[in-house]
Order: sequence, then C-alpha cells, then structure tokens
Amino acid sequence: MKIDVVVEYNDKGYLVWIEQLAGAYTRGATLQTAMDKLDQETRSYTLWAEGQAQDLSEVRITHELKSKLRVEDADSDALFPSERLHMSMAEYTLLKELALRSAKDFKTLYQSVPQRGRALVKSRQTFYGKIPASADEMYEHTNNKLSYYAAGIGIEYQNTKDFVDNRIAFLRAIEQNPNFLMPQVYTAADGEQWTLKKVMRRLIWHDRIHARALYRKAVSFWNKERIVNPFEFSL
Repeated sequence: MKIDVVVEYNDKGYLVWIEQLAGAYTRGATLQTAMDKLDQETRSYTLWAEGQAQDLSEVRITHELKSKLRVEDADSDALFPSERLHMSMAEYTLLKELALRSAKDFKTLYQSVPQRGRALVKSRQTFYGKIPASADEMYEHTNNKLSYYAAGIGIEYQNTKDFVDNRIAFLRAIEQNPNFLMPQVYTAADGEQWTLKKVMRRLIWHDRIHARALYRKAVSFWNKERIVNPFEFSL
C-alpha cells in the first residue's frame, strides 16, 4: 500500500498522520522513530477497517507542520490541505461507518477489562489536565470529547454517557445541517481551524490513541486472552 503522510512536530517529538487511513498515526521522539512504526500501524489499521492487513510499499511525506503545541503529548491542531476540499456523500458514509465501528469496538474493549476503576498508569499532568489512569477514566474522557469536536464546526452538542449512543447522536447532529458536506472551514474560539473531514479524522484517532493505551495497559495487568483486541493492536 502506498501512503501519504503529514508530519506534525516540535522540538520534543513527532506525530505522523496517514492521510488515506483516517485517524491512523504514529508517534516518536524523532521522525525516524515515528516513520519506523508506519508499517505496523498500516497493517493493524487495515486489518481492523478492511478485514485484511495491507503491507506498506511506499511512503510520501506531503506536508511537514511545525507546531507550538505539545505534540509529544499528542496535542494537535493540524488541518490537512485535503481536509479543506469537498467531501462526497460516499466518502462521508465510509468515515461514518468507521467512526461507528470505532465507538463499538472501544466499548467492547472497555467492557472486557475486569476492574475498570483500577489505575493502570500513573497519573500525570498534560495539556488537557490529568491523564486518564483507569479504564473508567479513559472511557469517560474519550466519550466526552464529542462536544469539543462539535464546537469546532459550530454545533452545540451535549454528550451522553453511553459510548455508542453518544457517537450515533453526535453524527445525527452533524447531519441535521443540510449543507454539512460543503467544504467550509470553521475557526473555533481558541483559533484552531476545523472542517468536517478533520473532525472525523480526529474522532477516530482519539478513539485509537486511548484504546491502544487501554489495551496495552490492561494486558499488562490481566491475561492477554481475557482482554479483547477489536482494533488489532500489537503489543
């Protein structure tokens, strides 16, 4: 598989996005470290999304964006040039299907954790506050991000507690705008620029980044066969 990547970086780390696979990413203290992870990320993502892993054959860096944010903690504000373009209904439908599957898979993973209130990582401060330490905290943090993404494209939205129901309602709220597929760029209150396509990418990515942490930490506490792995993450 040939992929195009966008590199977002600062002096402490690199965040590499795969443009063809919405929400797929790698991270590293150096660019080479992040690039070396692309093959595994491509394989696990395509196995999850398509049911068959694809091997990486070629990588092209299309954009490099220096960020003032804490990229090393996965803080990001990049808007890809491709995310400014018109999105067809077919493209949106595919992204919607992935976003719904991602929500269902996150909930399935979460429900397989035996002691969901148990701290799995040491709590530390990040740009968004204390890092979620338990399965319960990871679930709540990831689920509650939807109102933030909605605000990015000018939608008022109240989160609900169930992960899947919240995702369904969020997507319905987007679709209530008859012009939701128009290539409009929104500027949020903090100055970050958003489009619907960026929201869909960030939505799936946010699921993946916390699902990956939850899976790996849960496996380190309990038997690997006990924790389900619907995202096809490697250890």
